[in-house]
Amino acid sequence: MPRSWNVDGNKSEPRTLLYLREADIHWDEGNDAIKNAPYPLRAEQLAFRHHEVYTAYNAFHKFIHNDPEARMDTIDGSEFNRKSWGLDDVTGKPFVDCDKDVVLAGHSFGGCTVLSILSSEPTQEYTPIPVSRAVILDPWLEPLPAPGPVPISTKGNGKNAINVEVDSVKSTLEENDIFASDTVAHPRMLVINSETFTLWKDHFARLQEIVKGWEPEGGRIATLVGSKHTSFSDFPILPLISGGTARRIFNTIADLSVAFLNDQFDEELKHVKTRKMEIKVIGVKKDGKPKRKLIGDPGDVIVE
Repeated sequence: MPRSWNVDGNKSEPRTLLYLREADIHWDEGNDAIKNAPYPLRAEQLAFRHHEVYTAYNAFHKFIHNDPEARMDTIDGSEFNRKSWGLDDVTGKPFVDCDKDVVLAGHSFGGCTVLSILSSEPTQEYTPIPVSRAVILDPWLEPLPAPGPVPISTKGNGKNAINVEVDSVKSTLEENDIFASDTVAHPRMLVINSETFTLWKDHFARLQEIVKGWEPEGGRIATLVGSKHTSFSDFPILPLISGGTARRIFNTIADLSVAFLNDQFDEELKHVKTRKMEIKVIGVKKDGKPKRKLIGDPGDVIVE
């Protein structure tokens, strides 16, 4: 059994956690919208993630602005200096500015969540998040309704937006006849993909179409040769198991992300080894399909 600890730091009794597969879930009769979705359980989870993100942002926003409704407790019950998190007595401005230039970042299903949030309006109970940039790492797209997602359009003459509700998550689909003057600038976006997800043909093709909505000029999908879906976590660089390749890939992910946030992404590309996308067949999979690999050294950057 895995070891676990209580909040106070003392060791707790082991407990069993149940894992449910999607096939094990029973859906109520008559809820065809859920049952007919490609990944119905994930669609429900996506809606839940929306609430989590907006609840966290709105609670923090109220806390920073000394809203009397905001209540904040520490996990261990210890005291903290609330004034240090509120408004400056001299300037009247918050010590932490969350009213503009918020960055959303996510990996895998988290990347899916970021795309969903950027393409849908929040429900009336939540304050919109003023996102200026998004860093999306190896996003898993399949739970997202298709076609889309696309950026949210704004009010203007000639605009016609269709809001489709899918499992409590809105996917905004715009008609083709929309003028540029009818929209505002969308959040800037950077996607960093693993080699594994880029070689996933249909998935990568959909990713390219999606990113065009936010970055029509291209050049904002970076693939790292030799990387895996787990390369974006700190697990591969933990002591005893880390290697030079894993650390090099991890550092490149960090450097590209920070450069993008500082509006220096193109400059950063001058300092890393880049190459064109070339694919070679290195064998045959168990299902008989060709086993493919990107040509290049581990950590090389391919920009699409």
